[in-house]
Amino acid sequence: MGQHFGIMLRNWRAERKMGLRTLADKVGMSFTYLAKIERGELGPPSEGLLLRLARALGRPSGELLNAAKRLSADMVRVAQRHPTRYAQLLRITKDLSAEELDSVIDLVGKEVIRINRKKKD
Repeated sequence: MGQHFGIMLRNWRAERKMGLRTLADKVGMSFTYLAKIERGELGPPSEGLLLRLARALGRPSGELLNAAKRLSADMVRVAQRHPTRYAQLLRITKDLSAEELDSVIDLVGKEVIRINRKKKD
């Protein structure tokens, strides 16, 4: 099993040689709240705090969202446009390996490009 979010967060903070209080101050959260997240006593914070943590730690926002097992709000809005269709897509791909899923993503990407070109014609 992989590391919990708090351990990853602590490691990223240590890589930046940043103290717990310094990071908490930079992102506008309490020192004790951040400490509890790092110890695994609390789960990952809200998306807004995750994005501020990413900036303060110099990490891509997607990396922190992924580590927190969260979808960004914009992805949720996309799925809400056609929830049944997106749910169907997730269900039919749920048992694929990472490599198989990458292959599907590549095929879908090529099809989207083809459709968009056709629309322009």
